[in-house]
Amino acid sequence: MSEAPPLAATIQQRADGHLKVAVSGEIDLLSAPQLRVALDEALSDGARVVEIDFSGVEFCDCYGLGVLLEARRRATEQGAALRLVSITSPLVRRLLRWTGTETALLGPPGEVSSRKVHGSERSA
Repeated sequence: MSEAPPLAATIQQRADGHLKVAVSGEIDLLSAPQLRVALDEALSDGARVVEIDFSGVEFCDCYGLGVLLEARRRATEQGAALRLVSITSPLVRRLLRWTGTETALLGPPGEVSSRKVHGSERSA
């Protein structure tokens, strides 16, 4: 049996004050708390927009989805936007579609910024 790749999350501050959280690995019962810590840190910085880059995420289960939805709720309460970007995994896309959370977590079409990330990086 192969071991799941470890979860990694790196917070990148952009010059425009937006934050990008680059996530890679698999998000499940064991790794979801690590994602929660990274998103809590990103939201505590007071950014108006937090983009969660899922290009490196291969799998996300209901525990990870719960962390994402809780972070979105918290962001909304703070007057910030939180959205997933760059989802490449068919499994993650299916999870969002089947649970009806696609619109809530991806944001309205055309709203996602394609600007390059600038500035500092830190791992969570």
